[in-house]
Amino acid sequence: MAAGPFKASTGVGGRDAALLLPLTGSAATLGQNMARAASLVTQASAAGTAPKVYDTTDTVEGAAAAAQMAIAGGAKLLLGPLKSDQTPGVLAVAGKVPVITFSNDDTLGAQGAFVMGITPGQSVSTMFSYARAQGISRVAIVGRDGPLGSATAQAANRIAPAGGITLTATLLRDPAAGGLVAALKAAGGGRLPEAVFLPDGGASLEAFAAALKGSGVQLLGSVQWGVGDVESDANLAGAWFAAPPPDLFLPFADRFEAAFGEQPGTVAALGYDAALLAVGLGDAGALSRKGVTRAAGFTGVLGAFRFLADGRCQRDLTVLGIEDGSIVVLGEVAGT
Repeated sequence: MAAGPFKASTGVGGRDAALLLPLTGSAATLGQNMARAASLVTQASAAGTAPKVYDTTDTVEGAAAAAQMAIAGGAKLLLGPLKSDQTPGVLAVAGKVPVITFSNDDTLGAQGAFVMGITPGQSVSTMFSYARAQGISRVAIVGRDGPLGSATAQAANRIAPAGGITLTATLLRDPAAGGLVAALKAAGGGRLPEAVFLPDGGASLEAFAAALKGSGVQLLGSVQWGVGDVESDANLAGAWFAAPPPDLFLPFADRFEAAFGEQPGTVAALGYDAALLAVGLGDAGALSRKGVTRAAGFTGVLGAFRFLADGRCQRDLTVLGIEDGSIVVLGEVAGT
């Protein structure tokens, strides 16, 4: 789908783009790591070619003020903010300057933003496509009753029919709560599904996997499943989950750890890919809506991606499997 990775800037670079990140407030750690990741793109470039970083703080007003400062400083492309509720405020002051939000809320595309975050729909589409190719057609959704669970359920109901998938149940409940097998059977007319998709990662995984152990149900997961969460849990053996391509992400993660002493997550990697995009489009004189929506798309450490005119982002994600306590690459699904 995408063109090859951009090389380090040798000209204008990203100086006419701006990164809008939460450097203070409750999300400061995420914002600072995104800024650190972005700095890796331009550290070998000429001075003044890096996108300037503006602090959005925690508030809608802070994000709008950051956008105003960036535009006053000559920004032709705004990369950020991180939060979905801040994005409309940035759009309100951006005018004709393109806004690429780091949120994973697909509905922001209809408001005029380009949505760069890895969305629930991208994980669902990746896993449904791969599961169907393996002969699986009956799938249930289990997710915590919150924004991620609701967005996943909506995406699954939209994507399933076209992909030959029948949704046997959509259970918005604590994935770690008891009675999961019984609830799946009740929702499926007395039958268990062939597979269950869980968007939630972290602490939910252990109890979720234990509840389905021995049921014969295939476990499917999203990019929320961290490699560190799944490798050590024997109950997750044989599970499949969506992830950025390891051959692109892991070298970046090693470089980030060498520079800053910790592993980055996928949100930090968005900062790297955003800076890479800004530098490449800046060098090409294409910091514009036309440049953002170029047909060739882009390649970053989170994989190949392409923005559509309606603001949505298509991504190539990889399907990883857990075999004998190790992570293996099972395949790649393009343009989800």
